[in-house]
Amino acid sequence: MLAVEVEFLTGRFVATAYSSRLESEWPPHPARVFSALVATHFEHEPVEPEEHAVLEWIETLGPPAIRASEAAGREVVTVYVPVNDLTVVGDFDNEVDAVHAAEEALNVARARNGAGKAIAGAKRSLKKAELRLATSIAKSISVPIKASKEGPSVASRVLPEARIRQPRTFPSVTPELPQVTYVWPDAEPTPTQRTSLDGLLARVVRLGHSSSFVSLRLVEGDRVPTLWPEHSGELTLRVVSPGQVRSLESYWALHRETQPRVMPSTPQGYTRTPPAVRKHAPTTVFSDDWLVFRRTDGPVLPIVATAGLASTFRRALMSHADEPIPEFITGHRDSGGPSERDHMAVVPLSFVGRQHATGAIIGLALLLPRRASDGERAALYRAVANWEGKARQDDEDTPGLSIHLGSAGTMTVERVEWGTTPRTLRPGAWCKPARVWLSVTPVALDRNPGDLRSRDATKLGRALSEATESLAGACQRIGLPRPIGIEVLPAAPLAGAAKAQRFPAFPEVSEKIRRVLTHARLEFAEPVRGPILLGAGRYLGLGLFRPEASNG
Repeated sequence: MLAVEVEFLTGRFVATAYSSRLESEWPPHPARVFSALVATHFEHEPVEPEEHAVLEWIETLGPPAIRASEAAGREVVTVYVPVNDLTVVGDFDNEVDAVHAAEEALNVARARNGAGKAIAGAKRSLKKAELRLATSIAKSISVPIKASKEGPSVASRVLPEARIRQPRTFPSVTPELPQVTYVWPDAEPTPTQRTSLDGLLARVVRLGHSSSFVSLRLVEGDRVPTLWPEHSGELTLRVVSPGQVRSLESYWALHRETQPRVMPSTPQGYTRTPPAVRKHAPTTVFSDDWLVFRRTDGPVLPIVATAGLASTFRRALMSHADEPIPEFITGHRDSGGPSERDHMAVVPLSFVGRQHATGAIIGLALLLPRRASDGERAALYRAVANWEGKARQDDEDTPGLSIHLGSAGTMTVERVEWGTTPRTLRPGAWCKPARVWLSVTPVALDRNPGDLRSRDATKLGRALSEATESLAGACQRIGLPRPIGIEVLPAAPLAGAAKAQRFPAFPEVSEKIRRVLTHARLEFAEPVRGPILLGAGRYLGLGLFRPEASNG
């Protein structure tokens, strides 16, 4: 086992989250720790070959498990600080931003196991961006200094009191325990590797901001993780992959500390659910491998528009699918009747469950059955690719897709690549094992239970019993065990959601049997894995459940 412990000597960690300058990063991402090791390695003169070799070994180990306590964030205050003298070092923000964007595109292509052509194209774009940055730096330091009347005033700008002040934020967290441990259970360093790594760790003095002092060391004994790598985990952290040392070396050669340090990385999902629980938790027929789209423009729809938006999106997707369109996508047999097998579900995702949740639909996901064949998956991916191909302008990676909503206008959505999305759009938020699950959208019951709002106690009791039995059967229909507790709820159990009676009649076609809609709370004897979609409207986002907070 290889375990590296980071101790925060001041009791706090100061670093900005990669997705927001107003939020703190916690726990420190493995890529950040690795970059600190690489920077420390190259600061030593002469460079130790054994350290270089051990860093190249670590980058091949894969993402570590992490042991970290909870942490409390400090209120972020904006301060104004003098900027560096750009007249001396030059201003290369645009070139650096282009390098960052190209590096992120390459990371995405690798993370999605993209084709060789996609990765090769991303590498070419990165090389061009690096060349433009290097050329700009070379030009800035080769320009001769000419005397002029403005010389004294320009020179005075190097003094702190004369520099322009820019707003800066320094997000900070205070962990309950001031240590974080990174664990590779299956890695076993050789004595030589251990000695080199020991020496390198001892020289690291900070992590994140310069005020975030740390002490790093190798540790022995069991360190039970609190976070484990998991493709569909509820968190996304940045990790390293083979070639990381080489990438960091090339960035150093480009800017030589004239710009902030660059952190190439690979996105990796993490979960708080132990592997043993994930392994043994019963699963539904739906996979946690989703295609997720976020709303980028157009009308903001409320949660009650779930089924209507899902139907419209499915029709738009079908218009771009290759003929003949498979039953897996249409949800209907060739004869026109509803499919009797598991097929793709279109599920709008709404902001619910938080104190200030609005219930607005912020994106949607395409959920595939676990037993979907390779051919069915390929048909779906081609349909999405065809749609994106028609919408793409210039060299856009993920173009916006237009969903025409009639008099409501046109909503634009964009396929999510990785990481920088709200928790609502991450499969892990909907799929992690839990014993208690709460409905986000009401279930369209498979059979009519009677009047769930009857004032007659006998009729109401009979209707509740029928609804409970219908919900139990719906759970078993998607592969889950029968719940040990089912509550039929008169109101939405999560903040931001809406009462069942506020949703339009389902189905909307008047010739079909109208379903009774109801919210519910489900409790299982053991944790089960999502996604959970129940009832007759499950393929259009009705009957969507979410794990109750802090239960397992």
